[in-house]
Amino acid sequence: MTDAPTGRRGLTTLATSVYDAVREDIVQGILAPGTKLKIAALQSRYDCGASPIREALNRLSMERFVIQSDQRGFVVAPISLDDFDEITETRCLLYSLLLPLAIERGDQAWEEGIIIALHRLNKLPRSNDLPLDESLAGRLAHKKFHRSLIAASPSNFLIEMLDILFDFADRYRLLVGRIAPEELRGEAVREHAELVDHVISRRTDEAVNLAVHHVRRTAALFRNHISLVKSK
Repeated sequence: MTDAPTGRRGLTTLATSVYDAVREDIVQGILAPGTKLKIAALQSRYDCGASPIREALNRLSMERFVIQSDQRGFVVAPISLDDFDEITETRCLLYSLLLPLAIERGDQAWEEGIIIALHRLNKLPRSNDLPLDESLAGRLAHKKFHRSLIAASPSNFLIEMLDILFDFADRYRLLVGRIAPEELRGEAVREHAELVDHVISRRTDEAVNLAVHHVRRTAALFRNHISLVKSK
């Protein structure tokens, strides 16, 4: 990654690439909570100039992946169970708002998009090193599937908020490590298929209830895992 591109489009592309790279490193936990983000060190890490780094950090601070303070500069946002609970309940609230709108307004193209997203998620090969939903390809496919469910909603702003919260939740899960045994991953696959059936059949209440259950079940697994770790 370099800052060689010239012109507004080239600089925008570079800034976006740097933003994506730093954000992904935060979500994966490579840049751990509380890490001080020094401009010079980040320039070396991402092989670019200071301007795209500052632009990326400012953007990430607006999304709350990064905290900016006068005393410490930029720092990777800390984590806490209270924050995780708020992320979980906000995701549930947004699904409750967006799914009914998407179901009401969705057309055939929207339905086809959901089916394709689920097919791509289910067809991704398993890695010998990582569970599917901990690989980058698996996480992106999972995120695209959940986004496809609400894509027909007219509120792009709320859809983008849910995207950010999805990555927040992934960040917590990846920092803790693998938390779901194989039988529970199989349950997630079944829930995905059932969600698609409810949404495409326009069973709004069932779709919302299952989406909320799906989010809260994963959150409960995270909390249980944290309790086991702390008790050792």
